[in-house]
Amino acid sequence: MFRYVLTAALLLPAPTHAQPVSWGMAQCGALMDVMEDYVHQQPQKQYLYEAAVLMAAAARQQSQAEGRNTAELVKVQSAKRDAWVDMGNTMAFKAEFGDWVDYCQSLAKSYDIKLHKSMLR
Repeated sequence: MFRYVLTAALLLPAPTHAQPVSWGMAQCGALMDVMEDYVHQQPQKQYLYEAAVLMAAAARQQSQAEGRNTAELVKVQSAKRDAWVDMGNTMAFKAEFGDWVDYCQSLAKSYDIKLHKSMLR
């Protein structure tokens, strides 16, 4: 059975719809930017602001490394920000929110993006 699964995995084409890492970073920056809008306590508000800036900068750097046009990141980040804003105050209760927080933390760790330790579980 394992042999058939392995053979199928090797023969089937890889997904072509995976987004670039730079887009994920830009989307994480958007999430942190929107989260910062809803947080009113310091220093958490400042940590989220800094995280949004760091993720956006990392997205630009990664986009260049990928050979992509960095201008596309504005559209990617804006679209994701709008999606989070449209969810309103309920965004933190969505499963998608938790998944994105986990993804962003993992991305930051993997690419050595220096977020404040409170942002990384």
